[in-house]
Amino acid sequence: MNISHLKVFKVLAETGSLAKTSKILDLSQPTINHHIHLLEQHYGVKLFDRSQKKIKLTRFGKVLENYVTQILDLLDKSKEHMEKMVGEVSGDLYLGASHTIAENVLPKLMGMFNHDYPEVNIHLEVTNTKHIVEHILDGPLELGLIEGPVEHENIISKPFMKDELLVVLPYNHPLAIKKNLTLKEVASLPFVLREPGSGTRVVMETALKKAGLDPNDLNTVMDLGNTQAVIGAVEAGLGATILSGLAVSKEIQLKTVKTCRISNVSIERYFSVILNKSKPVSPVCETFLSFITTHVNN
Repeated sequence: MNISHLKVFKVLAETGSLAKTSKILDLSQPTINHHIHLLEQHYGVKLFDRSQKKIKLTRFGKVLENYVTQILDLLDKSKEHMEKMVGEVSGDLYLGASHTIAENVLPKLMGMFNHDYPEVNIHLEVTNTKHIVEHILDGPLELGLIEGPVEHENIISKPFMKDELLVVLPYNHPLAIKKNLTLKEVASLPFVLREPGSGTRVVMETALKKAGLDPNDLNTVMDLGNTQAVIGAVEAGLGATILSGLAVSKEIQLKTVKTCRISNVSIERYFSVILNKSKPVSPVCETFLSFITTHVNN
């Protein structure tokens, strides 16, 4: 007995006709009868009742049909599994991400990606936008996820997620009861900011300039190179800041900070994927790009 016998048996059981089975399988009727004869010899029972015009399963045939259906289904599934393994995405992906994205967007995405593509090893470098661009152009990084806009002739930039920057104040600050601050109130605050060159800093400064407030006029008391350090300084009452709402979601829940918008000023941005225009995109990188496009709401 072999798989061919089972396949012939399955089709004949479904059609009840030698002629139809012959046409579907492109086998002669004597060949079909030979397959069934070998099966009946193997089991020692009659599988089909041929006493009527239409061939029907005997009670033994009905029992075998159930098992054959399961066997053939499992064989199909095993073939699909093997084919998937042969084409499985594997290898290394050298990825750069800004602090806000690395801390608030990537953990969930990387967990899901690892579940679907366990053979991919992601090497993550967390730094600011300026350094990511440099390492995409001249370093080991193949893909960057950044906060600020980038204009460079050798960089391809594609948005993948929308974000909003908000004024972040200590929870008990007098202005924290307000939903919106005026530009004058913003200018009066001491600020703890991300370092120059960070995506957050660039977007903030661009928006304030457009609204008529020179960023150089802000009372900046401290520049810090880490988002969590900035949040910690705000919680300690050292000043206000302007950060992504995503970055302070935990602190808002813990009631250590509050957020406000600036009246008539929208500080929105898109997180972007960047690639080196002159480098070919690896299959692993293409897979990751497709994955984040599918799993992130723009």
